[in-house]
Amino acid sequence: MKHIKTFESYKERKKPRLNAADMKFLMKFLGDKFSVDNFSTDKITRTNQFSGEVVEIDPISAACYDLAMMLYNGYNNQDERFLKQIHPDLKLTNVVMNFDRAKYIVLKMDPNAYSKLLD
Repeated sequence: MKHIKTFESYKERKKPRLNAADMKFLMKFLGDKFSVDNFSTDKITRTNQFSGEVVEIDPISAACYDLAMMLYNGYNNQDERFLKQIHPDLKLTNVVMNFDRAKYIVLKMDPNAYSKLLD
């Protein structure tokens, strides 16, 4: 029961920032990582790979950050095979668009984490 109250609280606070296209993107690229269990308000940490700064972030934003970093690395290495392992629809020609979408979902959900991790 406590989890349901947490989910409802999180949904009221976070989900309204996301539009239908954002939700579709999350379902497509995060799949099993995008579940009710990830709508907890527990914070986890991520580290900026360039500055080393550690930031507390919610699970959905963390999953989007992780996706953005995988896309970034796949694009920089020009490794389309790696991108296909992330999702079959990814190609070098559309990875930047998907990187931007993941990045801006983090911005919508947690502007502080965005500015410290991705900006």
